[in-house]
Formats: sequence, structure tokens, C-alpha cells
Amino acid sequence: MLYVLLLSVFLQQQPELIRMLEASRHEWTGGREETGKGVDYGIKLVVLKGSARLKFVSITVDQRGCDFKVSNISRPRKADRYRKGDTLMISALLKNPPEYHPEKVKPYPVIGCSFKRNIYYFTVRQGIDAAHDKYK
Repeated sequence: MLYVLLLSVFLQQQPELIRMLEASRHEWTGGREETGKGVDYGIKLVVLKGSARLKFVSITVDQRGCDFKVSNISRPRKADRYRKGDTLMISALLKNPPEYHPEKVKPYPVIGCSFKRNIYYFTVRQGIDAAHDKYK
């Protein structure tokens, strides 16, 4: 019986918390040597739970933390407060990313969310449109 209970916990589906709409990435290098380089990510999504229950706790790329800001597009005056169905824009910055070989696929951002005392991770991985440098 314990085996069945443990197996059900491991096979449990992630709850539907967010739905990705689009994402973009933009690499940049500063004009002066001390300004460094980085990658800006823009992730547009619809939340399926309100902010009282769902919190964005991290954005990581290749296990490196990013600075990020969440903006409510549907109701801009509410800032970090949102309701089910609101469209949000997450702006993230990865400072001084490691060098990747041109043949290697660049890593995708991973969104960490807390919901009901659990943390869930969602990879922004819908393919890269090389012409526009956008995730689909």
C-alpha cells in the first residue's frame, strides 16, 4: 500500500498554473568593458490562478539565477497583484552568461512558482525562431 502511495506522488501531474503565450531573448554587450554582457528575456503568459495563491519565486537559465520583474499587462495599476486570466509579462536579466559553443543549443529559461506550499518549475521551451530570435 505504501508503494502505491509513493508511486502516485511521483507520477502526479503538475497543476495548470500558467499558459505561455510568447517569449523572446536578446543578447547584448555593453559599450564599455566594465559594463559586461547579458541576455534579456521577455516572457508573456496568462495566469490560471490569482496572486493570493500563486507566487513567482525564481527565473533561472542553465541553473543560474536571473533578476526578474513581473508586470500585469491586463491591469497595469495593480502591479504585482493579479487574478485568474490576467496576462503578465516577466522581464528577466541574466548577467554575464557563460560562453556557449555555436553548435550547442542555448539554454531556456525556467520559471519557478510556489503554489499551495509546493514549488513547480516550468520550462519556456516551445522552439526557437532563429530569424527573430524568439521562442514560439
